[in-house]
Amino acid sequence: MGAQFRLEHANIMAYVTSWSSAPPRLLRDDLREFLSMLAYNPREYLIPERHFDRWPEEISAVAQRALEQLGDQREETVAPASVERVLTALRTEFADYPLYALAVGAGERLRRQAHRLAELPLYGQMLVLIPLPPQEGSRRNFEVLDPVPVFSHALHSLRQWPGFLFWTTSGVSTFAPSDGVDELVEELRRVPEEPRARRRPWPEFGFIGRFDDVIRRHAAAAREPSRRLLHISDLHFGTNHALENQSLLEAELREVVKTVDRVVITGDLIDSPKPEFATMFTTFKNNLTHVARGREPIVVPGNHDQRVLGNVGRDFEQVAGMGSRRVVVDDDSEMIFVGFNSSERGSFARGKIPVSQFRSLGGEYRTQLAARPELKRYLPLVLVHHHPFSFDVAPETWVQKALRMFGLREESFLEMVNASDLHTWCADWDIRTILHGHKHKARYVERSVRRSDQTEVNLTAIGCGSSLGAEGSPVSYNVLDWEPSIQRWVASIYESVNGGAFRERLATVSPDP
Repeated sequence: MGAQFRLEHANIMAYVTSWSSAPPRLLRDDLREFLSMLAYNPREYLIPERHFDRWPEEISAVAQRALEQLGDQREETVAPASVERVLTALRTEFADYPLYALAVGAGERLRRQAHRLAELPLYGQMLVLIPLPPQEGSRRNFEVLDPVPVFSHALHSLRQWPGFLFWTTSGVSTFAPSDGVDELVEELRRVPEEPRARRRPWPEFGFIGRFDDVIRRHAAAAREPSRRLLHISDLHFGTNHALENQSLLEAELREVVKTVDRVVITGDLIDSPKPEFATMFTTFKNNLTHVARGREPIVVPGNHDQRVLGNVGRDFEQVAGMGSRRVVVDDDSEMIFVGFNSSERGSFARGKIPVSQFRSLGGEYRTQLAARPELKRYLPLVLVHHHPFSFDVAPETWVQKALRMFGLREESFLEMVNASDLHTWCADWDIRTILHGHKHKARYVERSVRRSDQTEVNLTAIGCGSSLGAEGSPVSYNVLDWEPSIQRWVASIYESVNGGAFRERLATVSPDP
């Protein structure tokens, strides 16, 4: 059995094939398009196994009813509760297969393998999910809101693409590269059949394979380390929110830091440039360094580290003692970090990078590249506090609401006033990724920017929210997995709301180089 779908619908398909995943937020147009494809063109997108010819029409009827339930949804994003209501019936049809396989990657060979898997005579025990090729000429990053666990596993297996992610209803999963999939499939086909009652689908086939042990053995043998980066930001030590959330963050990071090669912190380490607040941050940083086996976090400053409450005056004394770095080459992660101080200039909470800083960092970066040509294969990352692309958020704090009452945009007091200069600097040096903080809002943006010669390049900005929940925001951190062999990365945003468990809220994959 097989189901074909568009790549932008992958997280929808992952959700409807699992009973254990919480409903994700979905874009309205993506959900409507996904249901329409199944409702009105079932034979084009569904591949029935022999003796299961009626299956496409049965799914078509379910998808049509789901479209009626979706109705005239006006909000651009469909809330999780509505997603669950609309997709319950379809989930009943898709979520009870004992074994699943998801084709991941591109190429005609992979598609042929996927179709052969879908047509295997397994009596409805396996459902093969087959993404359709992306549109011709697509060079943008691939982004998923609230990725369900099995789909997140596929994204983070980037190094082994193309291939297949296999998983069972109990949540056990493994990734098999295209060259090794036949061996795994043969082992799965030899799994003893156990006669017992079977719910859906196909209850008339009263047996089910036990695939978990095979999947677990394969996963243990195939596990490979990747190069990983932890990104935290906007700690604001010295506030009540930082005090309340510190134990939660530190407990989470004690496990996460052991899995990464480097930690970066993008500013607003403290809430105001006071020695006692700086001491709190230094203690936190030293604890991170200990867990990271002696590797200090790479730090850039924010406006709160240099101005009273982030707005008034300039005091660089505390920043000087916090270990701020400029150009750092990390050979373990094969990454280069270029750290800007976006608060060296600017008024209120605004940022501005002076020309002298662009020139000095350009000189340092070029010196490193000239001394070590192999660095051209490393991932260059710009670290900066202020967001490089402006955006507005709904008013939540009393300051935001007061500004809105007087017809003022909060963004005008927070923006990086010469952000276009940073865009051009990054584009000229072919640095495609910026990590930032500042607005306490985890965010991913990809925009086309111009080099000095007016040619265009895509620039990605990945923003971390407040890692200690400043102003009542979620406790947030980001992880970036870098695969030097294929020159691609996977970035994930994690959040904890009101002390709840951390959950991956967004995952994105960079395009082929």
